[in-house]
Amino acid sequence: MSVNDNIDALIDAQERDEVEQLKKLDVGLRDLPALLIFLALFVTVFLQFFTRYVLNDSLAFTEELARYLLIVLTFVAAIRCQLRDSHIRLELVDGLAAKFLKQVKLLSLVLSTVFFGVFAYALWGLASKTWRLQMISLPFPKYYLYAVVMIALVILVAVHVRQFLTLVLGDRK
Repeated sequence: MSVNDNIDALIDAQERDEVEQLKKLDVGLRDLPALLIFLALFVTVFLQFFTRYVLNDSLAFTEELARYLLIVLTFVAAIRCQLRDSHIRLELVDGLAAKFLKQVKLLSLVLSTVFFGVFAYALWGLASKTWRLQMISLPFPKYYLYAVVMIALVILVAVHVRQFLTLVLGDRK
């Protein structure tokens, strides 16, 4: 067997592994909101790049729109990550606290729920005080952004409460 045959075998094995990884991807309609926001962000940033560097005259609204889309994408995608339990976490803590992993997860859910609840409440106050203020270069009031983020936070709180109850009541079954 020659070196080229070994390389071809390795490439074939890698391609098979990649196909298997793609088959395991859990992508569905529940990912559509985040994907649509990401697509809008991509188009906005491309438009910003094209007008600024190719046409040498940037559109004023693209930077602000990209910023707001990134904010919304963060909170909408956080819902999906929480549903899949795929947030970044310290595996070191998971390894050290193996005996108390359930309690650590419960504490994490409680603290996150409180944080997101307080954040949503603060956004409610902010939206009610700034409902007349317009965005700088877009013809929309700022409270639209606050409302979308607040709705995402309320959904996150609901997901956290459901996961907390599932974790607590799951032992009783």
